[in-house]
Amino acid sequence: MASVPSLTTRSDWVGIASASLCVVHCLLTPVLITLAASFGWWPGVSYLFLIVGFYAAFETSQHSGGSPWLWLIWISFAVLTASIFFEDDYKGLHVLSYVASAGLVFGHVLNIRHCKKCTTND
Repeated sequence: MASVPSLTTRSDWVGIASASLCVVHCLLTPVLITLAASFGWWPGVSYLFLIVGFYAAFETSQHSGGSPWLWLIWISFAVLTASIFFEDDYKGLHVLSYVASAGLVFGHVLNIRHCKKCTTND
């Protein structure tokens, strides 16, 4: 019998998808610039990822039942936010945004595993 995914699991999957798409966005930006494409909206997509990422982290925090992986999710989100806001001033932050996105994906995956263990132990 298949159970309906909990709100925590859904928000974790939203976080994983958002962080993964953020990495794809970051990787494709140099390619599009090299091809001389004019995408004025492309940098603004980063802010959309921050909004979706905040929603996913917030919902996960509200419904995860004290998961020990929340610190990884929130620290990664904070680093990603700082990287996006200040990447024009400090070029090295662009690379740090990859690490932060990976931290978000990893944190959400670990939280999903943690929540499955909690469900099976109840």
